[in-house]
Amino acid sequence: MSKKGFPQKMIGLYLLAIEDTVQKRQFEQVYMEHRDVMYRYAYRILQDEASAEDAVHDSFLSLAKNYERYQQFDCNRMRSFLIITVRNASFTIYNRRKRETAVEDIYADCDTKESLPDVSYGAEQRDIKDIIFRLVKSLDPKYGDVVMLKYYCDLSVNEIAQQLELTPENVKVRLHRARALLKTKLEGAGIIEGS
Repeated sequence: MSKKGFPQKMIGLYLLAIEDTVQKRQFEQVYMEHRDVMYRYAYRILQDEASAEDAVHDSFLSLAKNYERYQQFDCNRMRSFLIITVRNASFTIYNRRKRETAVEDIYADCDTKESLPDVSYGAEQRDIKDIIFRLVKSLDPKYGDVVMLKYYCDLSVNEIAQQLELTPENVKVRLHRARALLKTKLEGAGIIEGS
């Protein structure tokens, strides 16, 4: 993963959407505290620096435009809100990119020669990862969020608990249930065999 964080220079753009001086200072503090975590989360989903920056930008722009509504959030609630917002923005970008790639592939297939090397195994692995990603997205958010934070952001159970304002035991239960749901869905899709 990229070590690059989200650029600080963007804050001036967001502050233009906020009129009150006190709110501007509060927003700036929220921005400085959460921008890199949000960028890493988006990068884990999108695997592309520019797309991750777009997701974080969209999230902060949305927050800035509606800051009066969210300014009373405490630190943990704000962090959870921002993680969910950047997750949704990342999924939107991911789905848009997937649709664009599918259209490009259709056009590329029209021009390809028949003697292409066999890349079916690599394509199959990408397809399986894509299916798993879509299955995680389709889970109830209370399960999907813990899976995303655990396996896509590499957060510990305690970090997830702190971020989502849950107990570590509750996070473990949700992870267990999420894995069981994913296993059932993967068996239903024929990706894995049932036991």
